[in-house]
Amino acid sequence: MENMFDLVSETGVAPWRTAQEQVRDALEWSGESCLAETKSGSYSGNQVLERVCAIRDELLRRGLRPQEFCAYAGTDDLAVMCAPLGIILAGGAFLGLPNYHGVSEWVRFLRETGARFVLCEGYLVQRLQEAVAEAGLCVECIEVAPDGTLVAPSGSESFDDYEPASVDELVTVRFTTGASGLSQGVLFTHTTWCYDVLRIAFLFGCREAGRYLQLTPNTDVQGIAMCLAALVRREAVVVYQGKPSNEGIVCSIERDRITDLFLPSSQMIKLALSDASAMADLSSLKRFVYGGQKAAAADIRMAHEYLDCELVQLYGSTEAGILTWLSPEDHEREDDAVFDSAGRPIPIPGVQIEIRDPRTREVLPVGQVGHVTTCGCGVNDRSLGVDVPAEMMGSWRDTLDKGYFDEDGYLHICGIDRDVIMYRGFVMYASEIEDSLTAVSGVCEAVAHAVSNDKDGEHVVVWCTSEEDACVDSAALSDALAVECGPWYRPEEIRIVRQIPCKREDGTYDKQALRALVESGDIAMA
Repeated sequence: MENMFDLVSETGVAPWRTAQEQVRDALEWSGESCLAETKSGSYSGNQVLERVCAIRDELLRRGLRPQEFCAYAGTDDLAVMCAPLGIILAGGAFLGLPNYHGVSEWVRFLRETGARFVLCEGYLVQRLQEAVAEAGLCVECIEVAPDGTLVAPSGSESFDDYEPASVDELVTVRFTTGASGLSQGVLFTHTTWCYDVLRIAFLFGCREAGRYLQLTPNTDVQGIAMCLAALVRREAVVVYQGKPSNEGIVCSIERDRITDLFLPSSQMIKLALSDASAMADLSSLKRFVYGGQKAAAADIRMAHEYLDCELVQLYGSTEAGILTWLSPEDHEREDDAVFDSAGRPIPIPGVQIEIRDPRTREVLPVGQVGHVTTCGCGVNDRSLGVDVPAEMMGSWRDTLDKGYFDEDGYLHICGIDRDVIMYRGFVMYASEIEDSLTAVSGVCEAVAHAVSNDKDGEHVVVWCTSEEDACVDSAALSDALAVECGPWYRPEEIRIVRQIPCKREDGTYDKQALRALVESGDIAMA
């Protein structure tokens, strides 16, 4: 695929399309031919569309409001593919309850989003009802069979697809650990969602009679995005059954004649070098997309040789979307300098990437290390309960990844500055605060972290321990920090304690737990 316009013309994808249009077009193209293969069986496009519309109708009969959050849960079968698509057609914002989170986290997600409905398989109904009742929530469980059919619909009235009034309306939310270590809900609008699907579709390209192996859980936002991107490319989706293993994945590629799949970098390399791959017929495989983790150049070269198909590497984040790629042509070069990079920007209009100084926000020249920042239609600029996330600088989002562009336009990632505090748009590093305070006479340890502030986004809180018989005053430490690092570094509070809590076995401190203690008021000053 040379550029996005080839993709748009061949698949009908366009970044200005609503999520409802994307879903309907993705489901209608196959008609009576196979659209999805799951543990329950093989289903045509018409069968899947019928189930999705039934879910839409049931939600609207029960009073789901536009952009209202609606949750779903279950095993990786047709039900968890149909549920979010039905929620989209009803105009709701879907919320997956992934199996890798416990029920207590599910309850938190439901509470924070205010979701009133959960589409789920029968084995979860009683468990969820008991959990939400204990938490004092009012949530209805709507049972859906594993094959996507409603178990007990409340009526037979049918509705049209919801038509959003704006591309800024919500489509979904994904709970993810942000830069501060505090789990937050990242909101996807029609614009960000459609660009996310478009970029995934671009990475895989188009081919005749493609068959995509879905390994990412469909209770995860990215799982549904990859599933929808495959359908948008006019490929059938084969949902992997059970916990992924090298042997199982290779067996599925061979048996189901898979043409495309995605795995994290480390898993892709392990699969490529496994005995199972060496003994199997993988001739159907056309393109293998990987990413999410740094991979050694030598490992990428070997994987490329053993898999004997096109490889594509991606780099991005939940908040910023997919930003750069190593194309199949880049992999053919077998250049270590290229393999050590995160690739070049994906050639889709509307997305910009720059390297900026986090302090001055100045754009840095080629070869100079700064923060990877991006703006454009694919950038998520809203988080649940927060109007403007701390990482936003106007229309630009700071990924907090450190990197630089080389002369050939390849992005190189040098590290991650996740332990930061954003005060009124200014970047402060916790390590600088800690180093400055531990240099003060009488201070043994210092741990700095952010706390939420309604007005400014985040403020600084510091925990300190002192040497025996040392006279350490919090006001004096605050003054010293302001002189050493600048007035904006002055903490909201310095807690001088006998022992800093939340220490891990490896000697580091759990800053997310410390932040929770301060914000909840569960611990008193020592």
